[in-house]
Amino acid sequence: MKAQFARIDGLLTRYFIAGSGPLLMLVHPVGYPAEIYARNIDALSHARTVVALDLPGQGFSEAPAQWRPAPQVAMARHVSALASHLGFERFSILGSSLGGIVAALVALHEPARVERLVLIGTGSVFNEPSGQPAVLQRVYANGSRVYADPSIDTLRSRIANTCFAAPAADDILLAHLSAYALPGAGEAYRRIVEGLSDTIGDPECSAYPFLERLTMPTLIVIGDEDTRTSYAAHRAGGLRMRDAQMLRFAQCGHLPFLECADAFNRAVNTFLDEGAVGERIA
Repeated sequence: MKAQFARIDGLLTRYFIAGSGPLLMLVHPVGYPAEIYARNIDALSHARTVVALDLPGQGFSEAPAQWRPAPQVAMARHVSALASHLGFERFSILGSSLGGIVAALVALHEPARVERLVLIGTGSVFNEPSGQPAVLQRVYANGSRVYADPSIDTLRSRIANTCFAAPAADDILLAHLSAYALPGAGEAYRRIVEGLSDTIGDPECSAYPFLERLTMPTLIVIGDEDTRTSYAAHRAGGLRMRDAQMLRFAQCGHLPFLECADAFNRAVNTFLDEGAVGERIA
């Protein structure tokens, strides 16, 4: 795994890259830089190229002067543009939380490009949109503390609030500190959450009304202790898709790729290799 920078749509963008072969894009939750996938990048790269980027305005990637269109739509375009920059016409994509709506929008807007889709604990995709602004307010209250006080203790507290049991992740959290301390990082985070909250009910910016259009093989992953969304919402959404499998992790919260990394990596590798994972629901 190595870090790289590229200018994508005029914005300096940082990403990690590992492996070779077909492309898998990893899209992180809001307020977390790409290091949040440190337990997954190499493990998923044995038979493919894996790229985990910092979304615009997150980590070490530049933010646009204004979010036009909405953050999630602009981020989806950015992910696709990075894939093209790297020379890939087709790819699979995995997204968690905010990364899930970004991944779903890529799949909706450019279905011919997306081979396989993985959606993880993403209320922005599967929760009824009218309730999402309240969820996002809680997300912002938890995440904004690390921008105001980028210390290891604050980061530990923040991640513990989203997980069933606090994972052993100090190495990852230490790598996050500089990103949170960057001038303007807290303001960029606020603008992203506000933009997402203001537009999540707009059909042009949402996946929820169009889940039937997600026809590519999809793996839906949920921790059964995720407090920001629910198994029921994810299952109901998956039933609307053409080709969906459902994987549920017991005693796991909002970040199964970190909390249950080994089992998660095995499952995703199996799914990407066209194997059966969890329960087929559609």
